[in-house]
Amino acid sequence: MSAPSTTRHRASQIRANAKTHDIDLASLPFLEEALDSIAAIPEALSKPLPSFENATRIDTHVHPVPDWFRALETNAAGRPTPSWDIISHLNFMAERRIKRSIICISTPQANAFLGDKIKTVALARLLNEFGYELCKVFPDRFSFLAVAPFPYSEEAVREVRYAIEELGAVGVGVLTNHEGLYPGDEAFDGVWQYLQGRAESERGIGGKEIVFIHPTEPVIRLDGSFKAWKPSTLRAGLGEFYFETARAISSITAARTILRYPKLYWRVSHGAGAFPDIQDRFLLGFPNDAEEARKIFAERFFYDSAGPVYPRQIKGLLAHDVPTNQFVFGTDYPYGIGFWDVDANIAGLADADFLADEEKEAIFYRNAEALWKGKIENV
Repeated sequence: MSAPSTTRHRASQIRANAKTHDIDLASLPFLEEALDSIAAIPEALSKPLPSFENATRIDTHVHPVPDWFRALETNAAGRPTPSWDIISHLNFMAERRIKRSIICISTPQANAFLGDKIKTVALARLLNEFGYELCKVFPDRFSFLAVAPFPYSEEAVREVRYAIEELGAVGVGVLTNHEGLYPGDEAFDGVWQYLQGRAESERGIGGKEIVFIHPTEPVIRLDGSFKAWKPSTLRAGLGEFYFETARAISSITAARTILRYPKLYWRVSHGAGAFPDIQDRFLLGFPNDAEEARKIFAERFFYDSAGPVYPRQIKGLLAHDVPTNQFVFGTDYPYGIGFWDVDANIAGLADADFLADEEKEAIFYRNAEALWKGKIENV
């Protein structure tokens, strides 16, 4: 099959699947560009690829940025949104002994058109089709987390089901807030119920489903429109993202989401952000749940190393008796490039004098292998 006919076939396939679910892909002005980029992913196989002979690490916090998505929001957390391409990503991985990246679209995910349900639903579908194609072409290097069109509950359930059951997503990636609603809000419950039911059934592999929480900028609805909301004039990446992470964990704790859905395992960015610092004070407001919540934080939450987490920040989790088998490796590629020294961050973990070699090995890949066992082949 020639390249043009392959492109037409893939685009036709995506359109047909969307039409089945009444998703209006044509509402997106960049649709043709996005479909062409998805169909072009296999072309990367014709280029020189790096060797992964000595690679063992699993990067659990990493973001692809297709050009058409980058154009939607050219500024991310106060810095230019980075460019990305498949070959550069593979080279980054090989140079740092990373054998697999578990990809998740970063902020704004499907929420580039705040308040526009039709475009939000359409964008979520395109992003999931992109993730599927990348993983289909490079099955040994990439796995993907589903994007959901929150806060639109019914559509979010449908899209998550499609991404997991039809496209092979290995979990769900959510933002700390979607149109100002945090993950403990009832708008999210339909997806949590679906995931809980799946984990309890024969369809659920390993008896668990995984939800990755990634920070975004806070917004509020004011006079019928959405406004950026942050008390500081500093760009969000310098601190607000850490507070957002704390708000999201607080939300699913206060709403008892973490108790009501015991089969959900939570992957949290940046070593839990600011949450360890406020945890004890926050839990004073929930005395009946505090003991169980602490247990869940230490057993069903997995915290990544993306950012300047090691060797200092991570000790906040250790002080709360979170064992090192709940820690996983992450780079935040390509967003962290130029913000922090990724290699210095990796060295912070590799050289941490308070961790045994076996613990470091577990953080770099064995803990992730255990978390995704059965959901990812060869892991």
